[in-house]
Amino acid sequence: MDWSITSPSGSIALRLTCDGDGRLRYDVVCDGVTIVAAGRLGLVTARDDLTAGLTPVAASAPVRIDDHFSLPHGKRRSSTAIMTERTVRLSGRRGTPIEIVMRAADDGVAFRYRATATAPTVVTEEITDFRFAAAGRAWLQQLQPPGHAEPAYEEVFTNGTPLDGPGPHTGWFFPALFEIGGRWVLLSEADADAGYTLSQLAGPHDRTYRIAFPHPDEGLGVGAAQPTVSGDWQTPWRVIITGSSPDRVFESDLVRHLSRPSRLTDTSWIRPGRVAWSWWSDHDSPRSIATQRGYVEFAAEMGWEHVLIDANWNLLPEQQIVDLVAHAAARGVGVFLWYNSGGPNNAVTEQPRDRMYEAAARRSELAKLADWGVAGVKVDFFHSDKQAGVRLYHDILEEAAAHRVMVNFHGCTIPRGWDRTWPHLMTMEGVRGAEQYSFRESFPSEAPALNTIFPFTRNVPGSMDYTPVTFSDARYPHLTTNAHELALSVVFESALQHLADSAASYRAQPAAVVDHLRSVPAVWDDTRWLDGEPGTHVVVARRLGATWWVAGINGGSEARAVSVVLPDAVGVRDLVLIADGAGPRDFAITDQAIAAARFAVTMAPRGGFAARFTPR
Repeated sequence: MDWSITSPSGSIALRLTCDGDGRLRYDVVCDGVTIVAAGRLGLVTARDDLTAGLTPVAASAPVRIDDHFSLPHGKRRSSTAIMTERTVRLSGRRGTPIEIVMRAADDGVAFRYRATATAPTVVTEEITDFRFAAAGRAWLQQLQPPGHAEPAYEEVFTNGTPLDGPGPHTGWFFPALFEIGGRWVLLSEADADAGYTLSQLAGPHDRTYRIAFPHPDEGLGVGAAQPTVSGDWQTPWRVIITGSSPDRVFESDLVRHLSRPSRLTDTSWIRPGRVAWSWWSDHDSPRSIATQRGYVEFAAEMGWEHVLIDANWNLLPEQQIVDLVAHAAARGVGVFLWYNSGGPNNAVTEQPRDRMYEAAARRSELAKLADWGVAGVKVDFFHSDKQAGVRLYHDILEEAAAHRVMVNFHGCTIPRGWDRTWPHLMTMEGVRGAEQYSFRESFPSEAPALNTIFPFTRNVPGSMDYTPVTFSDARYPHLTTNAHELALSVVFESALQHLADSAASYRAQPAAVVDHLRSVPAVWDDTRWLDGEPGTHVVVARRLGATWWVAGINGGSEARAVSVVLPDAVGVRDLVLIADGAGPRDFAITDQAIAAARFAVTMAPRGGFAARFTPR
């Protein structure tokens, strides 16, 4: 017996099959090409094996979901989610009911398990396979073993390696990108609540990847690796974004579309924007009130919305922080303060800690911050994808919302649609970002190609706090050009764009570069892929109002010429183009009126460009 659904345009299909042994399989077809073939489905709980002997009970007819919503930030602030949904109900050998909920959209498919447990029980295994129908290439981030500051989704992605490539495979983080038979495929998950764990990928074996639970040692062993479920429960959506071109992955909002609507009725207090941040250029600076006051002044000078005071700010007298927050507010600048998420879940000593883990301490701290007028918190060092870790994320978000405090998660997992449910979740790290110029000797050589991979992987499910645009050098000097660095302010999407370099470095740049940094938005009305693929180069366009921002980066060691054609732009426009100059730290700047929204530019090795089209 089988049940199928197709996307609204008919381009993508998902078919579920129950064979004579009561085993579930599924197929995914994109534009007539089979992507996933006979992938297994099923769960094993402490009470029942729901992988075989299943009996179909009922199936709903396909229904159309037409969901329109707006959020304060993202690839596009207004979204339209149009999908087809169908639910199949089955019964296990012991009469245990289980449902498979399927959805199909024009940029991919998703499914999840849904059930009811009359008493708490443990899910010991999830038999969910992604079995690819053909050989292909993969862009994967290997799991980090639990450690002092791991896992934190900060490993290097493979770069187009064979699907069954050689080497040890301890497992992989989401999202995982593939090119299969000329179709692009991104695997991730969405709408993960505290009723389940987050997931990873095991494999490959025979072109098959499989859902796996977190390592028991994550979060210093706090919490169980296997989820305990009770009452009405469901897994996260298993998401398969797919299309015939990289744009279908890059532009997709499917993770958000699958997630639950906002729990906030008033979002007027949520303020995306650019953030001045002293820590990247001076790790001891959070302990200097004079330095922090200087960065408040710099943020006001640049018209940036916020300033972040990082770890160990609490070593300053409390009244100095209170006075600084008030001073910043008078200058139109919001202040974010850093917190350690521990608790027993990590051994990191940076302060303040033990204020976000326990409910009573968290409520007291957030109430105090709201009284001070603090705009938001950066909470760091989670180190766990287990159910207990998921609960901590949601508890922080719920309590912060009650006090109108925005949230930035670091040392954390990747977005899973929580920024739709909780729009005050502004950004998340979960990336090997610019901080690594201080810590990893290998990072300068890794960064050029990695930067072209992130737009098709990590940044797809949501905001990415890479902390870009570092013109000066940390411990390990960057090999990217300064134009490449500038382009990252547009190539990477984050509702809080932490522009990481020092105030002195930014003030020393040419006037056109400073003007770019003053004016580049952190929120967008539209986002488009124009050119490129992961590992080589990428050119993107983002629009706010009538102004388009276009940027490109080159991940290779050879120069690359690209032709840019701006979408949906007519009439004469002013073009400001900031490209690579004579040397890697130089810029070539063009400012002219053009009748056609197109131009050609050559990116230097590891170079880039940033352009702005403004209607006259």
